Amino acid sequence: MFKKVLIVNATPKKDGLTHSFVTAAKEAVDALGLESEVLRLAGYGLHKCVMCHDGWGICFKEHKCVLGEKDGFGALQQKIAEADAFVYVTPVYWGEYSEELKIFFDRMRRCETTKQWNGKDDVQSFHKGKPSILVAAAGGGGGGIVSTFTAMERAVDQLGEHTGCREGTAGIFDYIGVNRWNQEYKRVALKAAINEMVAINRDKKAVATMNHIKDLEKF
Repeated sequence: MFKKVLIVNATPKKDGLTHSFVTAAKEAVDALGLESEVLRLAGYGLHKCVMCHDGWGICFKEHKCVLGEKDGFGALQQKIAEADAFVYVTPVYWGEYSEELKIFFDRMRRCETTKQWNGKDDVQSFHKGKPSILVAAAGGGGGGIVSTFTAMERAVDQLGEHTGCREGTAGIFDYIGVNRWNQEYKRVALKAAINEMVAINRDKKAVATMNHIKDLEKF
């Protein structure tokens, strides 16, 4: 049963452009009567991956981080496990997602993506089979949004064990690129995307398969 959406807040700021999309996401989820939780990564003080031993530590076989109990990363893994869908919201720095989100993705991939390599069908990434919406906010002219999405897409795809987008019920559901000029209607778009993502997953609404030739002829 579709019950909880986790909003991963990758901005260190508690107000401003990026944070307004965190707020919009929570408002949309709450309005649907679902449980929402905002993970403010900057509040955890996560350590970067220390590449234990020869580059891999207990993350490879035990799928947890040696630092997990020290900085709360273990608790974040559990929150990923409990969620049914995700909204990732990051500012754009240097054409990439924030440093806090990089630490999160780096460590989460080492612990979760490695599950697919152990040969056990009953052990899967906590992210597998769950949809995500990606939000990248560039405070300037919008430069760097595309490259940020490319990096986010790779990380989320790997966390989901390369699920891709399967009829809206797994993989990346939507991309919301934000700059100073489009922010008002993009907040509306984000709320609409959350509504549709929840409807498809909660009601298991069928999504038509694209017929590339016929659909392209319409344009």
